[in-house]
Amino acid sequence: MRISLFFLAAAFLVASSFLSVRLRYFNTDYDTGVITVTWEAEVESDVKTYELYRKSAQAEDFSKVAEVSVHGVNTQYLVRDDKMYKSPVAIVDYRLEVVLTNGLRQRIAERKVNYTPTAIPRSWGSIKAMFQN
Repeated sequence: MRISLFFLAAAFLVASSFLSVRLRYFNTDYDTGVITVTWEAEVESDVKTYELYRKSAQAEDFSKVAEVSVHGVNTQYLVRDDKMYKSPVAIVDYRLEVVLTNGLRQRIAERKVNYTPTAIPRSWGSIKAMFQN
């Protein structure tokens, strides 16, 4: 039993040393019709870009919200998602993926956000849309 636990712990340490990305945090915050997604990486080797995806309850698949270039470790990444004002959903899923320089992808974080739309942001968004070209 002790030997198998030792090998399991050793395998975990070896596998974790080859991770391309390790996040310090991945947070979501909702305020007045805007969902802000922030994250920071502790380890960021061979990373080409980050891709943030969103999925509402009605959607079957995730859709890309943003593609963010690499800034380096210990730097905060921030994406403001203000396209949710027309949605009547209560929960939104966010997924963060990383694209490596060799073309491989890794899903590194997911978070659900309780989104409570109000009539004010939806109305304001509709008014803004009337005057846009």
